[in-house]
Amino acid sequence: MIVRDFYIEAMKLRYFVGINQIKFDLNQFLKANEIHDEEEALNYVFNIIEELQDKNKESTIQFISDKYVLNQDHIFIACYYMQKAFFHKTHISNKKNIELLLYLSTSRQISKGFESFGIDYYDLKEGNIIICIVSPIDNLNKINKEILQILDVNEIDLTINILTIEKINTIINNYEFSDLQIKSVLNSYGNKKNNITDFKNNLESLSLVISDLICEKMALLNLEKTKMD
Repeated sequence: MIVRDFYIEAMKLRYFVGINQIKFDLNQFLKANEIHDEEEALNYVFNIIEELQDKNKESTIQFISDKYVLNQDHIFIACYYMQKAFFHKTHISNKKNIELLLYLSTSRQISKGFESFGIDYYDLKEGNIIICIVSPIDNLNKINKEILQILDVNEIDLTINILTIEKINTIINNYEFSDLQIKSVLNSYGNKKNNITDFKNNLESLSLVISDLICEKMALLNLEKTKMD
């Protein structure tokens, strides 16, 4: 698990964020808990999350599907906007772990947040699940150990920072970023003469552009809620 310590001067707010990835063995899980169908399996996992959340009320615990996660900073920034929304009482959901999904998806629609970043049975079958823990105190390792023990799973090295053109294209399609938007950010970097097709072959540079566009959508979501209030 990677852990980062954040302090937001404007809010005098300190918090910790932990990101972990687990290898989930669905067959073993079904057998150990005598579960026989998809809905029961998902409900069992969701109940575990709720129980852990109730036990650690000061913290936020969320299981995240990794298919649209650009990198660890994508999650860190969503955590920042989640904290900001609750500090200023401009949150969309009354639950921080759901608010986190909304900022990850950059959408006001809870269904969209769950669809894009919530886990489903497919994620259980694939076995690679991201765990995010946000807390005002440094209790992340304790909560992480509880999760590993309850689910009887092992943590693995994070794969969300690995870039591939397939992953980038999947994320672009999810957020519906156009070539014009990408080109606009590219121009702001001073690369006005670059051919966008050539640029898209540079994964590191392209990921920076996509990160900027996602951050912009998160900021707009936060601003939109503030204006409505």
